[in-house]
Amino acid sequence: MPKTAIAIGLAALLLAAAGSGAQAVPVAPFSKAMISGLSDVTQASWRQCWRDRWGRLHCRRCWRDRWGRVRCR
Repeated sequence: MPKTAIAIGLAALLLAAAGSGAQAVPVAPFSKAMISGLSDVTQASWRQCWRDRWGRLHCRRCWRDRWGRVRCR
């Protein structure tokens, strides 16, 4: 029981210390190079490509349906 009480007391002190001095940090605007790369992240579909044993490139277009499953064609 005393170990539990000490642990609860220490947790309360840590939360009180973290809560009183926490401040938001100002965020610098993103660079243009970083913003130009975001278009790849925001696309809803992508291509899955592979090479067969003769070296020919095959690609499928894949996306996630509304239930989160990956569909490819």
